[in-house]
Amino acid sequence: MRLLILKGNTRIFWLMLIIGLTISIPTLVAILIINPPLRVKVGVSAFIGLWFGLTLFAFYRTKRSLKKVEELERLISVIGDEIGFSTPVQAEVGYFYASGYWSSSGKSRSYHVFRSFVKESKTTLSSLKLENKPFLLAIAQDGEGEVRLPGVRILNETLQGALILYAKPSYKFSFPAESFSVSHEEDFAEVRIEETENGFRVSVSANLSKAKRAKVELISRGKRTVKELIGDTENIGVFEKEFLNEPLMIVGHYDQISPLEILKAGKFGRIISGHGKFILRLALDVPFRPDIKEEIEFEVIPKEETTSWGL
Repeated sequence: MRLLILKGNTRIFWLMLIIGLTISIPTLVAILIINPPLRVKVGVSAFIGLWFGLTLFAFYRTKRSLKKVEELERLISVIGDEIGFSTPVQAEVGYFYASGYWSSSGKSRSYHVFRSFVKESKTTLSSLKLENKPFLLAIAQDGEGEVRLPGVRILNETLQGALILYAKPSYKFSFPAESFSVSHEEDFAEVRIEETENGFRVSVSANLSKAKRAKVELISRGKRTVKELIGDTENIGVFEKEFLNEPLMIVGHYDQISPLEILKAGKFGRIISGHGKFILRLALDVPFRPDIKEEIEFEVIPKEETTSWGL
């Protein structure tokens, strides 16, 4: 089992404090020298106070979340596909969902996260066994994407808000066809699909004239579209896409877990894995025009049992 502990990062707050001091100290000195009108003094002082107040509040919340995650880390032990607690914990069992994206304003970029935890039941746990439940990890290289993971939210006062999430590999792929093709004028490409243990293999044969290459892409179309290039060729190529092939457990705080943090902690680069409906695209890369493409939609469910998303 692969374990990811998401503890957050307080360095950004120290950086904000240093920037705030760098700006505010010269500003206050200038006010004392220039002696502007009272309303200017009040406005500047209020802005500086608000800056430091918000920064310190965010720093406090992050540190508090970090302590809860560290405490939970000390309580758990992992044996096979089961997580044990040294002392029983009160918890909500359900599904965690998070979607993240970037927005730009002028020269700055901000990362935004929407989170929710949908409770299915409430119980006391001395252990947690990983079940073959549907999950989704669809995260682009920049951290945009979405995750849907089963798990538990701890309710104990000293651990409140801490989460244990997991993904257990078990896949059954359902493709509508064993092969499909795309063509444009004198260019032609065909792909054949074969299921493997934790993914699928595609065999591409192409006869190209104007197109530079034929490429195969996997696409997850949820609230955030994530695309992954499986392979490309000018003539013949065989490429494999492997989904997550070992159990994954994530320990973190509700306020800190995001697609970007999971991507960084797991060092995935980018990832599309899990259950649901996906798109397999075969495209011709023709110069000076949009790709010529054909797509099929396929579905992945847990191999041994099918359960609802819990959403």
